[in-house]
Amino acid sequence: MMDQIRGIVLPSPTVFLEDGRVDEKLMRELTDWFIACGVHAFFVLGSYGQGPALPPEERKKVAEIVVQQVKHRVPVVVHIGAVDPYTAIDLGKHAKAIGADAIGHVGPYYYADRSEYEIIEHFKMVDRAVGMPMLVYNNPRYSGYNIHPDFMARLVSAVPRIFGAKLAMGSVDEAMAYMKIVKAPFAPYALASNLVSAMSVGVAGTISPPLAVTPEIGVELVRAIDAGESHKALALQKTVLRIHDIFLRLAGPFGRTIYCEAMRLRGFDVKMYPRWPSKPLSREAYDEMRDLFAELNLLSSPSRARSA
Repeated sequence: MMDQIRGIVLPSPTVFLEDGRVDEKLMRELTDWFIACGVHAFFVLGSYGQGPALPPEERKKVAEIVVQQVKHRVPVVVHIGAVDPYTAIDLGKHAKAIGADAIGHVGPYYYADRSEYEIIEHFKMVDRAVGMPMLVYNNPRYSGYNIHPDFMARLVSAVPRIFGAKLAMGSVDEAMAYMKIVKAPFAPYALASNLVSAMSVGVAGTISPPLAVTPEIGVELVRAIDAGESHKALALQKTVLRIHDIFLRLAGPFGRTIYCEAMRLRGFDVKMYPRWPSKPLSREAYDEMRDLFAELNLLSSPSRARSA
């Protein structure tokens, strides 16, 4: 899995109609666009994919939409993380049945007072029942605890099918700490904002929501890294830093609305994202994002973007 799932692992957004139902037509359109942009793999139903905001049957529907539309052109990781192992097992068996290549699993959340023993037993139960390669999603902000390198080493020892971990805010130093302590083969996936240095020391790639809006830039960055084109890679890395900066700054006051408006600027008719009321962007914030996208030649035709 480390060799197959590398580079730009696209965190697929789940988009909705005005009534909160999944917009299947747009999901399929987005999936084809991502593949046309050259992404290397998909990560479905994570945080950006709104997995925990959907009941199990809708999570299964979204997984089916993406897996069917990808048609095995690139690997697909379906996130099955849940508060209890039984829901995760049900979702994992479904992911396996529809042809996903691997499963992802955030540390079981809400009950953040769980012991390390309980967390490892949760992963072991899921692994025994599903039997697929597994990517751990280490997101302390959402799970309520950190699977630090020593903890991860014990988890991987107990569940050898774990092939890597998405580090939600992973720096190069943090990724190197995991690679030093966790028994190989094991691949961390870190932030896109330091991808040049990260991939040079063995990081497998990135699972980056901002690059899900600008995937062609991320794909070109990985190509430059792989080709040893250092000047081009550094220039693209600077562009990725600018994209990350605007998303991180505006996400604070406006939440996930930033991604909705960004997808609209790229020309996609997103009716609702996220699946809850979210503060509209101010005119100043919208103009800042639009101006950056215009400078980077990322705007859709004017008729498809939000009117000024």
